[in-house]
Amino acid sequence: MKNGLIKNSVKNFAVNAVYIFIPMGIIYLFLIVAIVTFASALFSGVGGAIRELGALIRDSAEQSSVSVNEFISYTLTQLQDEGDIVEILKKLVNPQWVRATLEGFFGVLNQTSEGFEVQFTEIVNDFVSTVGACLTAAIWLCAAGMVLANFATGFAIRRRTARRDVKKFLIAHTIVPIVQSVIIVGAVFLLSVIKLYGLLLFAAILLIMSGISLITAWMIHNDGSMKLKDVLSPANILSQLAVTLLALLFNVVTALLLLWLNPLLAVLIMLPVFIYTLNIADVNADSFICSQMENAGSF
Repeated sequence: MKNGLIKNSVKNFAVNAVYIFIPMGIIYLFLIVAIVTFASALFSGVGGAIRELGALIRDSAEQSSVSVNEFISYTLTQLQDEGDIVEILKKLVNPQWVRATLEGFFGVLNQTSEGFEVQFTEIVNDFVSTVGACLTAAIWLCAAGMVLANFATGFAIRRRTARRDVKKFLIAHTIVPIVQSVIIVGAVFLLSVIKLYGLLLFAAILLIMSGISLITAWMIHNDGSMKLKDVLSPANILSQLAVTLLALLFNVVTALLLLWLNPLLAVLIMLPVFIYTLNIADVNADSFICSQMENAGSF
């Protein structure tokens, strides 16, 4: 039974391979929209902040014209002392000199222009808040893309094997995708935090998803003659575990190969592949439960 299940699982994975383009297309589309939206908002925020800072500096410099002129004269005198044009250019591009000059200039404005520091801080904080809000929106947009990709992939792959009455249809195409999506989004967040234990987390999630697939397949296909404890027998669990480990091995090997080539490429490809693999696990569970019921003569 185990060999037959593995063979059938590999067949399901290969036959439905074209559906991997569904999560890829949706995730990439949402990612592009998120990047373009964030970049547009960022450039707009930068432009607005520069205009506000320019107006603030101009007004403050006019109020402190004497002190500003003295500071500029002092700075030019320092440059003239170098004599050699090459040395002057070296100083102008020296980050430490540029930083010290800017700090001195803003220090003069802060001391001689009333309210300069307060207004400067407000402009910078507003810009940082805008960038943070845009980044948060982009992250949520990418998360929405993953959720939609999971829904669409599951519906496309499982539309035949999980087509039952309304209640079971909702279980297959609404409740299960929601649970899976929450786990996927949570996993991506955890992977970004724990990093070193990413593969262990990946394995644990795939095992949890396989259990969800097995239980929900029983809920969808059971006609009342098969008990859950029969589905979760040691032999059945081992069979499903073998299939899960096979899928896990494929994902891990592919991920390591892509990581060796390029980490960004690994993320962009493995996330759709992971979503596809999880939904194939649902199809495998459907086939497994149906075969169990068939052997029992109740399907």
